[in-house]
Amino acid sequence: MPAQTKEEFYVRRLFDDDVPVFVDATKYVRQDAPYPLSAKKALKATCGVRTDNEVLAFSLRNYTGKQAEREVEHVENTVGGRVTSQNQLRLRMPRRTLHGLNETARALAVVLGDEVITELDGDLYVLSLARNGNEGTLALVGKLTASEGGFVRSEIGDGDAEFELPVAGVRLRIFLRSPVRDRIIAYGFSGYLTRKPGETETVTRATALAINSILGLATFRMLSQLDHVDVPAVPRGNAVRPRKPAEQVTFSVPALLFTDDGTPAARGRVAAEIDLDQVDPVTGGLQLHVTAGDQLEWNPAVVETVKFEAYERVLTETIGAMLHSAVGVDTVRDLAYDIMLGDLGAEGIARLRAATTDLPGLAAKPNQAEVRSAQPATGVPAA
Repeated sequence: MPAQTKEEFYVRRLFDDDVPVFVDATKYVRQDAPYPLSAKKALKATCGVRTDNEVLAFSLRNYTGKQAEREVEHVENTVGGRVTSQNQLRLRMPRRTLHGLNETARALAVVLGDEVITELDGDLYVLSLARNGNEGTLALVGKLTASEGGFVRSEIGDGDAEFELPVAGVRLRIFLRSPVRDRIIAYGFSGYLTRKPGETETVTRATALAINSILGLATFRMLSQLDHVDVPAVPRGNAVRPRKPAEQVTFSVPALLFTDDGTPAARGRVAAEIDLDQVDPVTGGLQLHVTAGDQLEWNPAVVETVKFEAYERVLTETIGAMLHSAVGVDTVRDLAYDIMLGDLGAEGIARLRAATTDLPGLAAKPNQAEVRSAQPATGVPAA
């Protein structure tokens, strides 16, 4: 059968519902026309695809907020005295990358069974792929070494191969056979995962995260027969790099604390800090840490029976709501993306510091809190 080749190009972008989706942009590549975007921040990834009789190659590039800002051009035109503006992205088919994926896939065909092969920094790792319906679980089982006679496989016992995340982002090449068609899937991933440069990552986690990044593309999802790949826990011993005071966002909020029956418990200011290394794992918003600090004075009559921990949850939720309201939904989302990707810079930190200045006071009981415009006076609350 003569070789048949097809090329496609997709853009993963945000629409009004804030759900990133892949959009077919092949015609823009063929016509060498700029791809229009509603906003620069709408760009999340691009993916070139090349299909032939043996290999289906994907080259995906993830974008951080700053990278999208640099890649997308804001263009203004004047037609008939009317000024129009548009955000445009110049698309290029990554043919060199796709060609390299194709060549490597053909070379690995003799040793690629129903497992997954991941290439990282020139090393080839073999991972088992256990399927439960369309759910997949990976485990590192071996390593391949190229030799004159082909590839030599060595087994790996318990544990995983670890590597340090580079500043420039991760580059992985992943190879697996389609269980529904006679094709090798060759996938190149470029970008950032969920952890920060300098931290330790494992080959299994990185492979799982990279695969999940492209499962929104129907072509990959259908041919791989995967809807999701389980992501292992973060490797132990990975401490977050301590931040210098200049890199932290700490602030205090005026507060009056009362017991459940309305007895004054404390007054002064509670201390708070915005976590610049992690987002809230449930909401995806900014994550706060609230403590009593050293500016909160307790009523001697209740100091032995009332603990600050009883107010921690309601204060965190209320201060978080005030902060999100002050910053704005769109800005919070953008900052959360930067924090998640380790891309938060001085401008974002300054924006958060401005939002935490002069927040209104709170009156709180252990199970409820309300915002008060008047700030509480200093001094020990009366018994």
